[in-house]
Amino acid sequence: MKTYMAPLQSYTTAFYRLAHARAYGKMDKYFTPFFEENKEGTKGLELYPELSEKYNAGLNCIPQVVTNQADFLINFARQSKEIGYQEININMGCPFPMLVKRRRGGGILKHPELIQEMLESYFKQEIDVKVSVKMRMGTDSPEQGKTIVKLLNNFPLEELILHPRLVTQKYNGQPDWQAFGALCELSHHKIIANGDITSTDTANSIIENFPGINGIMIGRGLLMQPELPFAIRGIQYDQSTLFDFHDHYFRLILDYYQEWNRSFNFLQNFWHYPLQTSQNLKRLYRQLKKHNKPDSYQLWLTTIKKSILQ
Repeated sequence: MKTYMAPLQSYTTAFYRLAHARAYGKMDKYFTPFFEENKEGTKGLELYPELSEKYNAGLNCIPQVVTNQADFLINFARQSKEIGYQEININMGCPFPMLVKRRRGGGILKHPELIQEMLESYFKQEIDVKVSVKMRMGTDSPEQGKTIVKLLNNFPLEELILHPRLVTQKYNGQPDWQAFGALCELSHHKIIANGDITSTDTANSIIENFPGINGIMIGRGLLMQPELPFAIRGIQYDQSTLFDFHDHYFRLILDYYQEWNRSFNFLQNFWHYPLQTSQNLKRLYRQLKKHNKPDSYQLWLTTIKKSILQ
């Protein structure tokens, strides 16, 4: 069963993906946080050829884009191809209200005509870059998801990543796996399951209940338990591997920014999810902001190691 790293803004950065691969091993695919049209200053490391080569380091990395415009999608694909990417992913699920209002991300699911026009224009260009889609089951109704899945059947997508929530739910409530199954039956594409996969039991249940899927995409579950994609495959790691992961990440961040304050913001993001698993670790995470100097941070890190490895 294939395992993918989901894109989460500010968390699954190029540094995070590479450090995770060095500590735990490679996953099948890594998706970047999305690139957005008409947004200045957001050209990530992935779109600079020399930096992409350095930080992707042989990883199967897929740039994600949020748009409802064919021209932007076509130009983005061509730019990605020049850098060496062989696939891009269209985000049709992000619930961020400003995106939804502009009929992008999850908001585009209410407008099948925009998706039709965009994909028709793209595939007419015969660009040698595969396209996959990550979507929710509708903006505010599951019927929208059914309409979109039927529409997508008309295009040669690489695969379809399904998150069984409505956009209006944001990240609240439980994923509707029954609705997921209905969309799987409608789709002619390879399906990847995504949504609240936070344990091996959850993953195994999805794999058992939907044997036709091609893989699972893990987001917050991976951030909380970086070993999870491999635990699903029966591979076990010592808890100390988390600190090997941190050390790789730490060196990548300091090497790139060479400035502590900027690096410390990344370190706070790194520890946010792993330290939500107990009240004691939550308490120690709250103390992190007070340890925003190199020496103080190392002392704090020693405390964390004792708490986790004891």
